Amino acid sequence: MNVPLWIETYGMVLLCSSWLLVSWVSYARFAHYRAKKTHCLASQLHAFRILWMKRVIRRDNRITDSSLLASVERNASFFANITVLVMAGIVTALGSASQANSLLNELPFSAGTTAVETEIKLMLLFVIFAYAFFSFTWAMRKFGFCAVLVGAFPLHDEQVSQAERDVFAINTARIIDQAGHSYNAGLRCYYFALSFLAWLISPWLFLLAVWLVVAVLYHREFHSKALKTLVEITQGMSALKVQADQ
Repeated sequence: MNVPLWIETYGMVLLCSSWLLVSWVSYARFAHYRAKKTHCLASQLHAFRILWMKRVIRRDNRITDSSLLASVERNASFFANITVLVMAGIVTALGSASQANSLLNELPFSAGTTAVETEIKLMLLFVIFAYAFFSFTWAMRKFGFCAVLVGAFPLHDEQVSQAERDVFAINTARIIDQAGHSYNAGLRCYYFALSFLAWLISPWLFLLAVWLVVAVLYHREFHSKALKTLVEITQGMSALKVQADQ
């Protein structure tokens, strides 16, 4: 059976690209579904964000809270700036793909590749970091929305019902949570981009590296020590509340 030339030439590149896309999207959907049924970093942090906003809305002085919002926004801004530099570096490498391919082929244990395959890999990397840039900048805008909402909070001594205060607090916490998800989406781009280093050695090693990234993300989101600490705080607060009600 004759295999089409384009499959013989670029079949492994298509396989690796598809494997990356399927693994990435599948894990994102799985994490979103799993978060609704068990403890995870996202769900625990969302609960603390609601608690934070409910306390902010009762404070007379909110300068510290505004500084905290500005701090998390700076984190997203930092990664957005770094991502632009990375994208510029990839564009520069694309301009000399043949020279870069020659250098890569001289590396020990490197799988021999053509200049076209190297260009495809670099373009894939550019797409990944472009998505990261849009994710970080969208997170920055959402944190900016939160700053506006905190500025619009009812005053401490203003005659406003508790229900209206809760509407402000809960929905502001939701936007912070959405900003956090956009920020996490950008960070995942960096995690998966690191797996491309394995592709320099072997495409089969790249397939394994992608799943190692998925395993790291899963462990940190659902089984990390940070998550256990957050759960212990939540359970401790619940226990204290029960004792106070008795």
